[in-house]
Amino acid sequence: MKLSKEHCLLLGQYKENLKQLISSIFSNHIWTNKLFLATVVVPTALSILYFGPIASDVYITESKFVVRSPQKSSPLTMGDVFGKIGFSKSDDDSYSVRDYITSRDALNTLNQEIKIKDIYSQSSIDVFNRYPGLKFWDNSLERFHGYYQEHIGVQVDGSSSISTLIVRAYTAEDAAKINQRLVDMSEALVNRLNERARQDLIKTANSEVSIAKNKLETISQELTKMRSQNTNHEPEKQVSKLQSLALERDFADKQLATALASLEQARAEALRKQLYIERVVQASQPDKAMEPRRIKGIFTTFILGLIAWGVLSLMISGIKEHHA
Repeated sequence: MKLSKEHCLLLGQYKENLKQLISSIFSNHIWTNKLFLATVVVPTALSILYFGPIASDVYITESKFVVRSPQKSSPLTMGDVFGKIGFSKSDDDSYSVRDYITSRDALNTLNQEIKIKDIYSQSSIDVFNRYPGLKFWDNSLERFHGYYQEHIGVQVDGSSSISTLIVRAYTAEDAAKINQRLVDMSEALVNRLNERARQDLIKTANSEVSIAKNKLETISQELTKMRSQNTNHEPEKQVSKLQSLALERDFADKQLATALASLEQARAEALRKQLYIERVVQASQPDKAMEPRRIKGIFTTFILGLIAWGVLSLMISGIKEHHA
């Protein structure tokens, strides 16, 4: 594409300004400029110091799992991949597991079992990243919960309902251990939810079965007792009573059969609503640190410093011209 004369002039001016900027950076007098030292040299030197010997390596582990339940008996209407293998996704429960992982309950369990607070308070971690860090006077559970949520995260894919558990720690062993324990705790949570749902569903049905059994046993005992008695006295009345008890026993027997059928239905419903955690990707011990990105951090600090120096230099020059 052929550029117009005006575009060529603008491009040439831009190149000239860029050359002047680069030459000014490497000129001798710029390094004595206080503004340049304050905005570029000092921040870059501090970033080199931090990202060099100070910043601790951060190891990241990921595991993937999905919370699902047995497929309903109704016909499938959409070609969902989970339907093909007999399971359906459970979106709400995926978010419940996510909320549990980042909750105080999970934190307290981890603290009791693997001393997670001590893991993140090791002296080998740099003071800017370890707990409690620079705020050494604040060692409260509330603050550690916030610190925990900065290092533990769960992302739920809305389309597939696959949850990704991400754990950041300062040794590879700790990262893998925390991740694995959190997945195990999530499975235990799902099992507790299953047991509670099962008990709620079959509690009423079991009660109806017990009532029907007791009623049938009572009638059967009374009927057996009457049959063993002498029927010579008022035989017509005795026969009528026996027939009435026989009818009551048949009705109670049908009630028991209905209650047993309801109990089986409740058990089937509980099984249908059973939740499972299917592990898609297991947590593995990382072989190298993924953070911090040291070169990127230093370079970003240098570029931002140059931008700040350029903006402030233009502002100062404008102010001087205005007062000249």
